[in-house]
Amino acid sequence: MKKPFLLVVFLLTLMGLASGQELVVKTYVEKTHMSPKTGTAIGFENQYQWEYGAFFQETSLVESFMMSEADKAALPRHYEKEFYGLYFAVPVMLREQFVVKANVRTGVSNGENFVITPSLLADYKLAEHIRVGMGLGSRAFRPTLQGSLSFVF
Repeated sequence: MKKPFLLVVFLLTLMGLASGQELVVKTYVEKTHMSPKTGTAIGFENQYQWEYGAFFQETSLVESFMMSEADKAALPRHYEKEFYGLYFAVPVMLREQFVVKANVRTGVSNGENFVITPSLLADYKLAEHIRVGMGLGSRAFRPTLQGSLSFVF
């Protein structure tokens, strides 16, 4: 499952370096109605602030340690443990230090279910290569919250 993800990341890296776009590496935490998830996204951003790339997200380690085996067994059968795929983000509002993007992630959950998740993400530029972000999204028609830290190369 991770091999296709790594292959996609490698191909995107080669394409991005060849075209001279900025490389964006992002780590994020997403709070869903079931549990918090941690994720990593690697993508490219062009001169118009359009962003595209690949991501991998899994259940938070904190949750795994805090839940008993009985609690884990009581989770729904389709409980999401990992989610990976491709994403793209289009700017909705652009300012010098601040940008709001409409983001769509599409991929595979638990290696068997196809999922599309829309969200609205805001990034604030702390330094030339560092951004912090917040976002509001939707997963299974329920709201999600997301916080992120991005490095732009």
